[in-house]
Amino acid sequence: MQPYVWNKLAEDGLREDVGHGDITTELTIPTDLHGRMMFKVRQNLIVCGLPVIAAVYSILSPKIKVELHSEEGKRCAAGDKLAMVEGPVHALLSGERVVLNVLSWLSGIATITRTTVDLVEGLDVKILDTRKTRPGQRVYEKYAVRIGGGHNHRFGLFDAVLVKDNHIAARGSLKQVLENIRRHAPHGIFIEVEVDRFDQIDEALGEGVDGILLDNMSGEKVRQAVAHINHRAVVEASGGITPANLREMAETGVDAISLGYLTHSAPHVDIGADWESEP
Repeated sequence: MQPYVWNKLAEDGLREDVGHGDITTELTIPTDLHGRMMFKVRQNLIVCGLPVIAAVYSILSPKIKVELHSEEGKRCAAGDKLAMVEGPVHALLSGERVVLNVLSWLSGIATITRTTVDLVEGLDVKILDTRKTRPGQRVYEKYAVRIGGGHNHRFGLFDAVLVKDNHIAARGSLKQVLENIRRHAPHGIFIEVEVDRFDQIDEALGEGVDGILLDNMSGEKVRQAVAHINHRAVVEASGGITPANLREMAETGVDAISLGYLTHSAPHVDIGADWESEP
């Protein structure tokens, strides 16, 4: 991602956390005191979000030195060093929580994504995210999915057509919806339709859709659907898929599996900032 994206996240985080000033630090720490902190991993994880460190501390003080000891997407173990920051203690302490929040949040998403991708190792299937993200944070969460080895589904409602059950219910029939889309859709846009019944598949294929999303179908039904579609469209499975049945679903031959829990249920991981001895 471009630096300005990280700068925005850093600015928003500092505005929220520091506000008009870090009262505790201002009342206890001399303004000329310098020090050093080390950001360290406290559990096994995939690290993500390292650019936020420089973004945060460049805002707080031009005198802060940031030295990275890791890189995005690296598999880390407890005790591994991520980055060292050195400079005015006022700035070091004021930015600590914003940095830790971002690293713990994004590394959590990258870690659960890598765990999920590992479950389907050796199979020709993509693990996709969804739009189930925190408002205003989608660009970061989808970035973390990529860092973890997953792939991004559409970013928003504007960059692909995905016909869902409520579109069909509101319009009256799948055929009517697809006829309108074919008549008015921008040239080259990817068109996918969500189905939960076999009779919808041929209707969708007859309209020349690019992708078919099999929603909340059992592994056996998905396998039958994949064989029936027979490469006439990209096949995606979604709904009711967990780590327990993910491998089974991937073995059906689908091209992709989308999982909302990559972003909405990823736990934050444990990363800390340890004070170092005087430089």
